[in-house]
Amino acid sequence: MANTEGSSFTPPGDGGQQQNQPAPAGQPLAVPPPVVPPPVMPPLAIPPVAYEQMFLAMMAHYMQHMAQFMPMFQPPPPPQPQPRIVTFKMLKDNGAEEFRGDNMGEPQIALDWLEQMDRVLKNLRVRDADRSELASQMFRKGAYDWWKRIDQDPHTPKPWTWDRFDRAFTKEYVPTRYREERRDEFVALKQEGIYRFDFDVIQVCL
Repeated sequence: MANTEGSSFTPPGDGGQQQNQPAPAGQPLAVPPPVVPPPVMPPLAIPPVAYEQMFLAMMAHYMQHMAQFMPMFQPPPPPQPQPRIVTFKMLKDNGAEEFRGDNMGEPQIALDWLEQMDRVLKNLRVRDADRSELASQMFRKGAYDWWKRIDQDPHTPKPWTWDRFDRAFTKEYVPTRYREERRDEFVALKQEGIYRFDFDVIQVCL
């Protein structure tokens, strides 16, 4: 007699999805398709000549790029040598003497002072632009008053050079007659064939 009641058997499953069932006997197992790797392209062979040209082009581009920034990275210029500072003590230690200008009757004293001052400044390697200022530091009393007067005169050519200082000093402290006598003496010595390199004689004759 057939059972008319509902069967309590429930087929196995997972929420309505059928599980993989083993293949029936006599049928081959399903094999997944093989995984084929993507083809690998061989590296392009660059001819040596083309590679060299490419390298040179890259270097040229790099150098051009760096040249744009070179002004920004230039090293600072080397420091300029500082001018030598000559002090009053250095002048005295090297033989410079003070000049007062109170021996107007003995112009040779003024010429001797000028010769000695020129020698000291040369030994100290003083620039021509600084020589007059340093020489004036040796003036005292009347000589210093004369220097202030002529230096502050608006008609005095500036800047001072040693040649201008020499001429102004000689004009003030060596009378014209004395200079003419020394010039004549120099000419006479030259005509006699006597060459005496006397600084003060040559100076007043120039």
